[in-house]
This record gives sequence, structure tokens and C-alpha cells, in this order.
Amino acid sequence: MAGIASLGVGSGLDLQSLVQRLVSAERAPAEGRLSRSASSLNAQISAYGQLKSGLAKLDGALKKLSDLGEARSVQVSDTKLVTATATETADLGSYSIKVTSLAAAQSLASDGFADADASLGAGQLSMSVGGTDPVTITLAEGADSLRDVRDAINEAEAGVSATLIKDGEEYRLLLTADETGLANTITVTPGTGMDARLGSAAMTQVTPPADAYFSVSGLALTSASNTIEEVLPGVTLTLKGETEENSTVTVTVGRDDQSTRKAVDAFVSAYNAVIDLTAKLSGYNAETQQGSTLTGDATLRSIRGALPAALGRETGAAWNAVEMGLRSDVQGKLSLDAEDFAARLAEDPAGALASLRGFADGLGEEVRRYSDAEGLLDNRTEGMKASLKAIETQYETLARRMESYEARLVKQFSALDQMVAQMNSTSSYLTAQLANIGKQG
Repeated sequence: MAGIASLGVGSGLDLQSLVQRLVSAERAPAEGRLSRSASSLNAQISAYGQLKSGLAKLDGALKKLSDLGEARSVQVSDTKLVTATATETADLGSYSIKVTSLAAAQSLASDGFADADASLGAGQLSMSVGGTDPVTITLAEGADSLRDVRDAINEAEAGVSATLIKDGEEYRLLLTADETGLANTITVTPGTGMDARLGSAAMTQVTPPADAYFSVSGLALTSASNTIEEVLPGVTLTLKGETEENSTVTVTVGRDDQSTRKAVDAFVSAYNAVIDLTAKLSGYNAETQQGSTLTGDATLRSIRGALPAALGRETGAAWNAVEMGLRSDVQGKLSLDAEDFAARLAEDPAGALASLRGFADGLGEEVRRYSDAEGLLDNRTEGMKASLKAIETQYETLARRMESYEARLVKQFSALDQMVAQMNSTSSYLTAQLANIGKQG
């Protein structure tokens, strides 16, 4: 406000305040309009963000429905001795498992060494497990102590783990095969000039290698590992302990309807959350006559119509959503009729799952049309952001116009101030002259 500080000096009037009030009065209507538009756009952008987040959660629940397979549940009578998992390819059935002995990994212990840091001779160790190709481990001069041997074996990843054990006043090297099984025996051959105690031939076998001996429903079997993956297709057994002589562990593979139900419940929850959100964003308060952020919004109306339409679309599967037990109330929210749902799963598990996947795929495709990157919601949001940038430009234009208007007012009131000052000066002069004439008379 250049020059405005001196306004009113000549006239004695508060012209500075008058200019400020006139500029404010001129600015207020346009500034208020721009502010209301910006607030409305920001509120809509936030609402669209909430809507996109809700649809993304719904899409996640739908993808889990789309990926549903014939899940299996596994019951084990004694998990301290046997554990089991099953994939959807596993046959339904019950099996008795008897564990005679567990698979074991071979362990070898060297003779004692008085000093774990003393040199054992530089050279090369050849190490192999079972029928694998030997691994050559090189020990350099000055880095050839028992500790160095341990570290070099562990770093070589030769299928053997090495540990130092202090036995009284001496140190012993303990080697353990990484894999269990009778065939996985450890062979270590020290090179020329190296301490012969590092060779497996000079070591004591602490734990012999062993295969697992067990039976499935009376069929005697063996395995190099305690994890059995191929005996029962789709079922992985883990042997953890030996059963008593006349007892077995029962493993029962059944349909996992509970996981399917959980996936449907998660979908219903996510769907209803979107319905609640759309109602909140589009609601109208008749008492206050105030709408919500997106009241009357065409995109929101489209979503509210598209969700139930896509859910009810025929997919060619055995049953539609209603026949699978999904029910819609007057607000558009879903619930699941547990009896109908269980009946469909019991009648035709594969058909029921195909039906769930069918309407999940159709509804998911519709949801992603709105929620995906560069989808309808993103396009609308980008349009609003462009409008906000236009408002920023209008703010800048308004600011320049107000500066020009203020400068014009300052110029006009400065002229008025000078004129009034001149008139006051002339008035004072005439008054003084008239007073002098009176004295002369």
C-alpha cells in the first residue's frame, strides 16, 4: 500500500482506513466464492479418497473369493508325535500313522586338541556328504587353526555344520550333516601336511545316520527325512516322535468349509462397509436441509447401482449369489444365510466354489473399473485437482486486481486530500485577512 501511510495528513480524515474498508468490501464476495469452491472441491477429493480405499478393500476380499479352492482341514490325534498339512489336492480320508524310529543326521567328533588356535597345517580339506561331489576347503598358512577349520567348513556350505566343543581341557570339532538319512554320511579327507585328526576316519561317530521307519494304515515305509511329502498326495507329514508299541496317531483329512466361510464373511463385511460409506457420503438431512459431501454425485450413484447389479449377474455357475445364501436388505447391505450356504457346500463343493468364484470375478471387475489407478474415481479426482489449480490462478488474478484497485483509490484520495488541504489553507488565509480588516477599521 505505497503512499497510503500519508493519506489524511492534509485533510485530517481517516482516509487510510477508508481505503482498506473499500478494498476489503470489493475483495470479499469474490474471495468468499473462491474459498467456498476450494473447500467443496477438497471435501469431494477427500470423499473420493475414502471411497477408493473402501473399494480397494472390497476388491481384496473379492480376490480371495476368486482364488478359493477346495481347501482341506487336517486333524491329528497327537501333534507331539506327528503333524500334518494338506493342500486342496489331498484326498479326503483318515489314516493311522505308526512311527517306529525317526530319521537322524550323522554327527562325528574329532579327538581332543589342547589349543584351538594352534596351527594344524595349511592345505586342502576334501569334504562330501553321501554321494555328492566333494567340496574342497583351502586353509592358508597362518589361518589353519581348529577355529579356522570350523569357520571354513561353515562358510563352504558343503552340507555340514561345524561346532567347537570344549571337553574338559581340550577342544573337539563336532561335524553334523545338514540332511538326515542313512545315505547322508560325512567324509572328510585332509591334505598332505595337515593334521590327520581332521579326517573323518579318525573321528568318533556320535550319532549314526538313520532313515525314518513308519507305517501308514499298516503299510511299512521308510524315508531319509522326517518330513514326508509323497506318501499321501497333497499331504505333508512331519514325524516328531516315536509312537508306543501298540498305538498309532490318527490323521484325518476333511473339507475346510470354515476357511471358505471366513472368506465369504470377509467379503460381506467389506461390501457392507462400502454401502455404509456411500450412504454417509450421499445422505441428506431433511431437518437441516443439508446434503453430504457427495449428495447428488453421479459417480457415487453409479457405484451404488453397479455393485448389486454385478453381484446378481448370472455367471453360468451352478448357483447365483442368492442361491448361495447371500441376502440383501432394504439398505442394500448383505448378510449370509448360514444354512443355505452350508447346504450348497455339502451338496456340491466344487459347484459351490465355482459359484463363489463366478460372482466374485464379475463384481471384482466392476469394482476395479472405479478403484484401479486411472479408473473412474482417479479421473474424477484429477478433474477436481485441475479445478483447484484454476482457483489458485483466480486467487492470483484477484490479488492483482485488488492491488490495482487499491492503487487507484490511493491516487484518488490523495488528490482529495491535497484539495481539502488547499481549501483549508485558503480558508485560514481568508479568515486571517478578514480579521486584519476588522482591526484596521
